[in-house]
Amino acid sequence: MRIRLTMAILCLALVPLTTNVLAQQRPNILLIMAEDMSARVGAFGDDVAVTPNLDRLASTSIRYPNTFTTAGVCAPSRAAHILAVHQMSVGAQHMRTRSFKESAYRSVPPAHIKAYPELLRRQGYYTFTSSKLDYQFSNTSAGSGPFSIWDYEGAQPTWQGRAEGQPFFGFVTLTQSHERQMFPNVVVANNATGTRSQVVNPDEVLVPPYYPDHPAIRRDIAQHYNNIFSMDQTVGKLLRQLEDDGLADNTIIIWTTDHGDGLPRAKREIYDSGIKVPLIVHWPASLKPAGVSPNSIDKKLISFVDIGPSVLTLAGIQVPDYMHGSAQLVPNASPERDYIYAAKDRLDGFNFRERAVRDGQFKYINNLLPDKPGATHISYRDQLATMQALWQQQAAGKLNAAQRFWFEPRPAEELYDIVVDPHEINNLADSAEQAATLTRMRSALTDWRGAIADYSETAELQMAKDFWPDGEQPVTQAPRISINTAGTAIIVPSAANDSVGYRVNGGPWRLYSKPLSLPKNAILEAKSVRYGWAESQSTRASHSLGD
Repeated sequence: MRIRLTMAILCLALVPLTTNVLAQQRPNILLIMAEDMSARVGAFGDDVAVTPNLDRLASTSIRYPNTFTTAGVCAPSRAAHILAVHQMSVGAQHMRTRSFKESAYRSVPPAHIKAYPELLRRQGYYTFTSSKLDYQFSNTSAGSGPFSIWDYEGAQPTWQGRAEGQPFFGFVTLTQSHERQMFPNVVVANNATGTRSQVVNPDEVLVPPYYPDHPAIRRDIAQHYNNIFSMDQTVGKLLRQLEDDGLADNTIIIWTTDHGDGLPRAKREIYDSGIKVPLIVHWPASLKPAGVSPNSIDKKLISFVDIGPSVLTLAGIQVPDYMHGSAQLVPNASPERDYIYAAKDRLDGFNFRERAVRDGQFKYINNLLPDKPGATHISYRDQLATMQALWQQQAAGKLNAAQRFWFEPRPAEELYDIVVDPHEINNLADSAEQAATLTRMRSALTDWRGAIADYSETAELQMAKDFWPDGEQPVTQAPRISINTAGTAIIVPSAANDSVGYRVNGGPWRLYSKPLSLPKNAILEAKSVRYGWAESQSTRASHSLGD
């Protein structure tokens, strides 16, 4: 706690006047998140990538090349992002909660922990998102999660549903670069409908050293680039819509991806190929803090748990103490990180337990279930031609040592010098020259693990039963409504930290945060939800003057 308070005091001292002025303006904030994609962007130094819209955006923005997700796969990563806490601290670490065969459950975070868009909504922001949720305390699709987070969630995410003058926060997921878009049957379908342009050929791509140079692998990598080009075109459409609606001058744009490439030995892993992602922050001229230069690069470490605190700070909202991140994307608002952390746990039916810490040069991985190979027959991934080629080459004994490593039992510890070995193929854990580094990184990981809760200390079946006793989803209790003779309505949740929504006369559901003034003969409905539980039945009450 003393460390936390000291950090808070330092943060307050570092926040410049321009940040306070920015918050008073209540800027619009648009977060665009592609799926399954490492830094395959021209503006991040990839000469093969065809990304004209992202390159144009980056030319007037800050690029953060050292950004890291907390997991190498979507649901745990997205849970950590939306709550700004590491996924294992809220029971969201496995891929996925819904795929656990022994007992149905969802993550049930401590009741006081809220998704940061809900905190924005509580302070008057209009919040919207696209069809993919996937927070582990929800299911994957729109409509499956707490109603309290978003004003709109669905296939047509837009700021156009807000009230006049109301600031917005939008979170748009772009799916074109997802792993499944490289599945052979999907590629055939996309080509048949003309939804993918072939802008990169297989002979143009670079094959990383942990793959053999195989035609199927080259085709998949090229297709990944083509899918990224399609995603880039959608980014361009979103940016043009902002311009057409006259919102570009008051909208901060953040673009990133939910984890690394949707390819084997990248997605699902906690090597940099799985967790290192590109991130761009665009500041319109009217909102740009002093000292921020367009077309610049900031090499400091960014974790996905830093996005939520950064957005809240931009909106002038206090960052809750429970959040693990800080406002790293707001210039000079927080002390820089020394480390980022990541984790890998169950993937479908395969149990893993890996933890990683990384600084600007070294990565340390602790395999808590050693002697398990990284490569497993995950049926979804096995649809990739690359994965099929790897299995064939492995069976034929044609992989070299660097390529075999992923298929072999893992050591308890791995240490990599990222500067000289960016692909993490030379394990230095047994190197006498790096003994001091190993000790330092091991200690940093131990300190972090001791500082946060880790539900992986509990067997998943027991965790599931703790969250959903008897395998049944608990139901949130309905709130109570009190209306006085003047028409002032107070809604009281049955549990103090339940999120409460209301609507008047059948209108849209809104997030309740303060007493309401009702018109004559109004009918008020209210409902509550705790994350991971089913929402309550709605409660109804009416107000008539003179009653």
